[in-house]
Amino acid sequence: MIGSRLKYLRNQKNLNQTELANALCLGGKTTISSYENGYSSPDNETLSKIADYFHVSTDYLLGRTDNPLPVRDVDQDLHDEQDVESQWRAFVKKYSNDRLMFLNYEDADDEQKLLIMEEYLEALEKKKKRVEKFMDYPLEVIDEALNFAAYNVEQRKKKNNV
Repeated sequence: MIGSRLKYLRNQKNLNQTELANALCLGGKTTISSYENGYSSPDNETLSKIADYFHVSTDYLLGRTDNPLPVRDVDQDLHDEQDVESQWRAFVKKYSNDRLMFLNYEDADDEQKLLIMEEYLEALEKKKKRVEKFMDYPLEVIDEALNFAAYNVEQRKKKNNV
């Protein structure tokens, strides 16, 4: 599991194996390659370095959870309560064009805002995974499916206008 997740994260940052190895101060391209291909596994210290570098949890890298965000401790959560309002403003700004923002959440308390952000981001992640499934199909199949869907939309429009 760590191999596929490491490769995914590396590709998300548009890094090649050598660049990642250098950033983590590891042996080189072959070290990253052996992790990604499952020939070896990083030790605990290296696993922590990788998790810190990509801002994910070690549990995510190991496949124990699909949530890449690290589990936060209680002290950190207490500290972050002060920051909920700034997180909320950034969240609203980033997703202001989305349907979610048509609803009025101005009167929500901090706990509700955190829950809204968490649920929304989880929904985005699920949507992203559904889209990623289609990336395995040949482009011709995807193109044909999109054309068929567009044709169906046009047919429904014609039917409703008649």
